Amino acid sequence: MNKIGVHPRKSAADLLLSNARTAGDEVDWEYLFLLARRHSIVPLVYVQLERHASDVVPNDVLSKFKQHYVENSARNTLLTAELCRLINLFRDAGIDAIAYKGPALALVAYGDLALRRFIDLDVIVKKTDVLKAREILLNEGYTPSKSLSLSQQELLLRTQHNLQFSREHHRLIIELHWEVAPHLFASTVNGERLWQDLVTIDLNGTPVKTFSPEDLLFSLCVHGSRHLWERLGWICDVAELITRQPLDWPTLLERAASTDTERMFLLGIHLAERLLDAPVPAEVKQRCDSDLRLSSLADNIIDHLFNGPTHVPATSREIFKYNIGVRKTLGARARYLLYMFRPTDSDLGSRSLPPSLSFAYYLTRPFRLFRR
Repeated sequence: MNKIGVHPRKSAADLLLSNARTAGDEVDWEYLFLLARRHSIVPLVYVQLERHASDVVPNDVLSKFKQHYVENSARNTLLTAELCRLINLFRDAGIDAIAYKGPALALVAYGDLALRRFIDLDVIVKKTDVLKAREILLNEGYTPSKSLSLSQQELLLRTQHNLQFSREHHRLIIELHWEVAPHLFASTVNGERLWQDLVTIDLNGTPVKTFSPEDLLFSLCVHGSRHLWERLGWICDVAELITRQPLDWPTLLERAASTDTERMFLLGIHLAERLLDAPVPAEVKQRCDSDLRLSSLADNIIDHLFNGPTHVPATSREIFKYNIGVRKTLGARARYLLYMFRPTDSDLGSRSLPPSLSFAYYLTRPFRLFRR
């Protein structure tokens, strides 16, 4: 038998243990594993269960976690090597690239490539370099995940923020970004702002550019909001980054207040502090407490996080309600409404139109939304 110990702050394992206890105060270990898998944190929870000792963990349970940890570590090693290879190919072609999330986030936030689960690679290039980077990916055997013509992909350059490519029957997936999120969705950490405060990290011997901790924190909060914080793993990313990296909190707060993403940013911080005891300065907690809407947003997110071992996608109404609520101003809400009506790759994939009729994608988008 193995034991779980007391963590300096509440860990993901602690949180799952509290949600996997039966009425008789016994741990339902299978339920705990399924929760960890649902939230993409099996590797992290394995290490936390192995290191600490306040509860008894059956050996067969720990072995099951370990197996997934080892498999994840092997997959991450392969993906990291592929990321470094692509970064070097882009560099040789004169394309600046930013490693976003994936291996770079694992190293910066966790200090260990094996602790974070990722199944794809995210690379950000300048908008002017997207088509050039696309050609490199095509030459390397990648194909667009959606069957789109070049003119359709050029349309997505105007309406969205990334293109997805894959190879080897989707075993390798690359998301080629030019923004963290569409500018109408979130008007921060986009455009030229992305390239101003980069840092260089060593990724398996390859110098790789990535976000500063402050820009990374902002981008993680925007990313979490885009997906309604449906995974505990995304909240763990925020908590680990806050814990491991020194942050310029006064500048972060000033920056948040000057954009339409203040509530998105504060919500991510609030969730990390509330669920995982992330070390948040008093002035930041005070800013969170002053926004009365944050608590109700967080309550709803937490209810969904722990509503069972299987993810239940949010309804269209829930998505709309959340996105209106997470924006404080009428202007931000209006921009979100405009964002909703911009064509996506799914819209373009539903029918192929000649470039001269591309405006029709905008006309059919509302009908697809309402039908869904």
